[in-house]
Amino acid sequence: MDVTFTDTEERAALMVLEGLNAELEAYLRRPVEIRVFRESRVVPSTYVAFGTSAPFYDYGDGEDIAGEYPDLMLESYIMSVNNSPIVEVQELTATVKGGDPVVLEEGTNFTVRKFGVEIYSGIGADTRLDVTYKAGLDGTDIPYFKLVILRAATRETQNMHDDVVGIKDLVTRNVAPLQTGFIESELSLLKRWKRKKI
Repeated sequence: MDVTFTDTEERAALMVLEGLNAELEAYLRRPVEIRVFRESRVVPSTYVAFGTSAPFYDYGDGEDIAGEYPDLMLESYIMSVNNSPIVEVQELTATVKGGDPVVLEEGTNFTVRKFGVEIYSGIGADTRLDVTYKAGLDGTDIPYFKLVILRAATRETQNMHDDVVGIKDLVTRNVAPLQTGFIESELSLLKRWKRKKI
């Protein structure tokens, strides 16, 4: 665009972009760019998981599989998270009441899903789970989100410019008010990325 911003103008432009990014994330109910989040959950006291060492769980030939999978639970626990889709789990710890945190390993103790973590070993009722993870929309959709944000930012910036010129001249300018934020046609194109409420 061959335009040089002053420091004040650059701060104002960043404020507009950050505000529109936040508005888009509120509409989609998910982060648009990948960020790190940390959440905690306590497994409900009603949760019951039977281990493979349970006496009724065997191959039918008198041998149970406890030796092969001593910590495997027959019923996994799904820990849903507030931000999705999950890109990567950096750390997941389980803390039993009165105990020390134990780091769970992906592939051994849990599997990462798009909207949460499926934990299949090493936990029980009242266990505190702490997860640090990266989440956000990624891939080929990002340029489209950038384009929509820049279009809305252009409108916002034009409004700011008209307001500033009007104040400088001490005269109200005869300019039709522009739309602020995203317009309905833009939001309707973004609906397919909107997270459903559970």
